Amino acid sequence: MAKMQEKGFERTQAILAVAQTLLAQQGYAGLSMRAVAQQVGISLGNLQHYYPSKEKLVEALLIHILDGFQLRVAEMTDRMQSASQFERFKALIDQVLIEIRQPDTYGLLAEINALANRLPFAAQLMQTVFERERKEVFKLINGLNPKISKEEYKRRAAMIVVQIHGLLAPLVPDGGRGFSRTELEKAAREAFSMLALIEG
Repeated sequence: MAKMQEKGFERTQAILAVAQTLLAQQGYAGLSMRAVAQQVGISLGNLQHYYPSKEKLVEALLIHILDGFQLRVAEMTDRMQSASQFERFKALIDQVLIEIRQPDTYGLLAEINALANRLPFAAQLMQTVFERERKEVFKLINGLNPKISKEEYKRRAAMIVVQIHGLLAPLVPDGGRGFSRTELEKAAREAFSMLALIEG
Protein backbone atom coordinates (compact mmCIF):
# COMPACT_ATOMS: atom_id res chain seq x y z
CA MET A 1 0.00 0.00 0.00
CA ALA A 2 2.80 2.41 0.94
CA LYS A 3 4.62 1.59 -2.31
CA MET A 4 1.48 2.28 -4.32
CA GLN A 5 1.02 5.63 -2.55
CA GLU A 6 4.66 6.51 -3.14
CA LYS A 7 4.35 5.61 -6.82
CA GLY A 8 1.19 7.69 -7.10
CA PHE A 9 2.90 10.65 -5.43
CA GLU A 10 5.92 10.39 -7.73
CA ARG A 11 3.63 10.20 -10.76
CA THR A 12 1.64 13.30 -9.74
CA GLN A 13 4.92 15.17 -9.21
CA ALA A 14 6.08 14.18 -12.70
CA ILE A 15 2.73 15.20 -14.22
CA LEU A 16 2.79 18.59 -12.50
CA ALA A 17 6.40 19.25 -13.50
CA VAL A 18 5.66 18.55 -17.17
CA ALA A 19 2.42 20.56 -17.07
CA GLN A 20 4.20 23.54 -15.51
CA THR A 21 6.87 23.57 -18.21
CA LEU A 22 4.34 23.21 -21.04
CA LEU A 23 2.01 25.86 -19.62
CA ALA A 24 4.87 28.33 -19.08
CA GLN A 25 6.31 27.75 -22.56
CA GLN A 26 3.19 27.27 -24.70
CA GLY A 27 0.40 28.92 -22.71
CA TYR A 28 -2.96 27.48 -21.77
CA ALA A 29 -4.01 27.02 -25.40
CA GLY A 30 -0.85 25.02 -26.10
CA LEU A 31 -1.19 22.82 -23.01
CA SER A 32 -2.76 19.52 -23.99
CA MET A 33 -3.55 16.59 -21.76
CA ARG A 34 -2.25 14.26 -24.48
CA ALA A 35 1.13 16.06 -24.62
CA VAL A 36 1.46 15.89 -20.83
CA ALA A 37 0.65 12.16 -20.83
CA GLN A 38 3.17 11.48 -23.63
CA GLN A 39 5.98 13.36 -21.90
CA VAL A 40 5.31 11.63 -18.58
CA GLY A 41 5.13 8.24 -20.34
CA ILE A 42 1.58 7.30 -19.39
CA SER A 43 -1.69 6.91 -21.27
CA LEU A 44 -4.19 9.72 -21.56
CA GLY A 45 -6.68 7.64 -19.57
CA ASN A 46 -4.13 7.19 -16.79
CA LEU A 47 -3.52 10.95 -16.67
CA GLN A 48 -7.28 11.57 -16.51
CA HIS A 49 -7.44 9.22 -13.53
CA TYR A 50 -5.34 11.80 -11.65
CA TYR A 51 -6.69 14.95 -13.32
CA PRO A 52 -10.01 14.55 -15.18
CA SER A 53 -9.65 17.80 -17.18
CA LYS A 54 -7.14 20.43 -18.20
CA GLU A 55 -8.77 22.87 -15.79
CA LYS A 56 -8.32 20.44 -12.88
CA LEU A 57 -4.70 19.92 -13.89
CA VAL A 58 -3.97 23.66 -13.96
CA GLU A 59 -5.76 24.11 -10.63
CA ALA A 60 -3.68 21.34 -9.04
CA LEU A 61 -0.52 22.82 -10.53
CA LEU A 62 -1.16 26.27 -9.10
CA ILE A 63 -1.97 24.87 -5.66
CA HIS A 64 1.19 22.74 -5.84
CA ILE A 65 3.28 25.85 -6.58
CA LEU A 66 1.62 27.82 -3.77
CA ASP A 67 2.13 24.97 -1.31
CA GLY A 68 5.80 24.73 -2.25
CA PHE A 69 6.26 28.46 -1.82
CA GLN A 70 4.49 28.47 1.56
CA LEU A 71 6.73 25.62 2.70
CA ARG A 72 9.84 27.59 1.73
CA VAL A 73 8.47 30.67 3.53
CA ALA A 74 7.77 28.60 6.67
CA GLU A 75 11.32 27.19 6.57
CA MET A 76 12.74 30.69 6.11
CA THR A 77 10.64 32.01 9.02
CA ASP A 78 11.86 29.17 11.25
CA ARG A 79 15.47 30.00 10.41
CA MET A 80 14.84 33.70 11.19
CA GLN A 81 13.13 33.34 14.58
CA SER A 82 15.66 35.64 16.22
CA ALA A 83 15.23 38.30 13.51
CA SER A 84 12.83 41.20 13.90
CA GLN A 85 9.34 41.08 12.40
CA PHE A 86 10.38 43.71 9.82
CA GLU A 87 13.48 41.72 8.83
CA ARG A 88 11.31 38.63 8.32
CA PHE A 89 8.93 40.69 6.17
CA LYS A 90 11.81 41.97 4.01
CA ALA A 91 13.13 38.41 3.63
CA LEU A 92 9.67 37.27 2.48
CA ILE A 93 9.58 40.02 -0.16
CA ASP A 94 13.06 39.02 -1.36
CA GLN A 95 11.91 35.39 -1.61
CA VAL A 96 8.78 36.37 -3.57
CA LEU A 97 10.83 38.45 -6.02
CA ILE A 98 13.20 35.51 -6.54
CA GLU A 99 10.25 33.15 -7.12
CA ILE A 100 8.54 35.28 -9.75
CA ARG A 101 11.81 35.59 -11.68
CA GLN A 102 11.84 31.82 -12.27
CA PRO A 103 10.82 31.30 -15.93
CA ASP A 104 8.29 28.53 -15.25
CA THR A 105 6.68 30.34 -12.31
CA TYR A 106 6.65 33.66 -14.19
CA GLY A 107 5.15 32.04 -17.29
CA LEU A 108 2.51 30.17 -15.33
CA LEU A 109 1.34 33.16 -13.27
CA ALA A 110 1.40 35.51 -16.27
CA GLU A 111 -0.67 33.02 -18.27
CA ILE A 112 -3.25 32.49 -15.52
CA ASN A 113 -3.45 36.26 -14.94
CA ALA A 114 -4.26 36.69 -18.64
CA LEU A 115 -6.80 33.84 -18.59
CA ALA A 116 -8.52 35.29 -15.50
CA ASN A 117 -10.09 38.00 -17.68
CA ARG A 118 -12.06 35.47 -19.73
CA LEU A 119 -12.23 32.11 -17.96
CA PRO A 120 -14.11 31.81 -14.64
CA PHE A 121 -11.94 28.94 -13.38
CA ALA A 122 -8.77 31.03 -13.91
CA ALA A 123 -10.35 34.02 -12.17
CA GLN A 124 -11.18 31.78 -9.20
CA LEU A 125 -7.62 30.41 -9.16
CA MET A 126 -6.14 33.90 -9.11
CA GLN A 127 -8.51 34.84 -6.30
CA THR A 128 -7.15 31.87 -4.35
CA VAL A 129 -3.58 32.98 -5.05
CA PHE A 130 -4.25 36.57 -3.96
CA GLU A 131 -6.01 35.47 -0.79
CA ARG A 132 -3.26 33.09 0.29
CA GLU A 133 -0.54 35.63 -0.46
CA ARG A 134 -2.45 38.43 1.29
CA LYS A 135 -2.72 36.34 4.46
CA GLU A 136 1.02 35.60 4.45
CA VAL A 137 1.94 39.26 3.98
CA PHE A 138 -0.60 40.36 6.60
CA LYS A 139 0.89 37.99 9.19
CA LEU A 140 4.28 39.62 8.70
CA ILE A 141 3.24 43.28 8.71
CA ASN A 142 0.37 43.37 11.20
CA GLY A 143 1.48 45.26 14.29
CA LEU A 144 4.73 46.65 12.88
CA ASN A 145 3.36 50.12 13.57
CA PRO A 146 0.95 50.10 16.54
CA LYS A 147 -0.76 53.21 15.15
CA ILE A 148 -1.91 51.32 12.05
CA SER A 149 -5.11 49.33 12.56
CA LYS A 150 -5.53 45.66 11.78
CA GLU A 151 -8.08 46.50 9.06
CA GLU A 152 -5.67 48.98 7.48
CA TYR A 153 -2.93 46.36 7.51
CA LYS A 154 -5.28 43.97 5.69
CA ARG A 155 -5.75 46.59 2.97
CA ARG A 156 -2.02 47.23 2.82
CA ALA A 157 -1.25 43.52 2.57
CA ALA A 158 -3.66 43.32 -0.38
CA MET A 159 -1.97 46.31 -2.00
CA ILE A 160 1.48 44.75 -1.62
CA VAL A 161 0.25 41.54 -3.28
CA VAL A 162 -1.31 43.51 -6.16
CA GLN A 163 1.98 45.37 -6.67
CA ILE A 164 3.97 42.12 -6.63
CA HIS A 165 1.74 40.73 -9.37
CA GLY A 166 2.25 43.95 -11.31
CA LEU A 167 5.89 42.90 -11.63
CA LEU A 168 4.70 40.02 -13.82
CA ALA A 169 3.98 42.51 -16.61
CA PRO A 170 6.58 42.25 -19.38
CA LEU A 171 9.12 45.06 -19.41
CA VAL A 172 9.24 46.63 -22.86
CA PRO A 173 12.29 48.83 -23.48
CA ASP A 174 11.21 52.38 -24.27
CA GLY A 175 14.12 53.76 -26.28
CA GLY A 176 16.36 53.52 -23.24
CA ARG A 177 13.80 55.37 -21.05
CA GLY A 178 12.19 52.27 -19.57
CA PHE A 179 12.96 50.84 -16.14
CA SER A 180 14.94 47.65 -15.64
CA ARG A 181 13.56 44.84 -13.51
CA THR A 182 16.27 45.60 -10.93
CA GLU A 183 15.13 49.24 -10.69
CA LEU A 184 11.47 48.23 -10.39
CA GLU A 185 12.23 45.65 -7.70
CA LYS A 186 14.21 48.25 -5.73
CA ALA A 187 11.28 50.68 -5.98
CA ALA A 188 8.88 47.89 -4.99
CA ARG A 189 10.91 47.06 -1.86
CA GLU A 190 10.85 50.73 -0.83
CA ALA A 191 7.10 50.98 -1.46
CA PHE A 192 6.42 47.77 0.52
CA SER A 193 8.49 49.05 3.44
CA MET A 194 6.50 52.29 3.50
CA LEU A 195 3.21 50.38 3.39
CA ALA A 196 4.38 48.23 6.30
CA LEU A 197 5.57 51.07 8.52
CA ILE A 198 4.26 54.54 7.66
CA GLU A 199 0.94 55.89 8.84
CA GLY A 200 -1.42 56.91 6.05
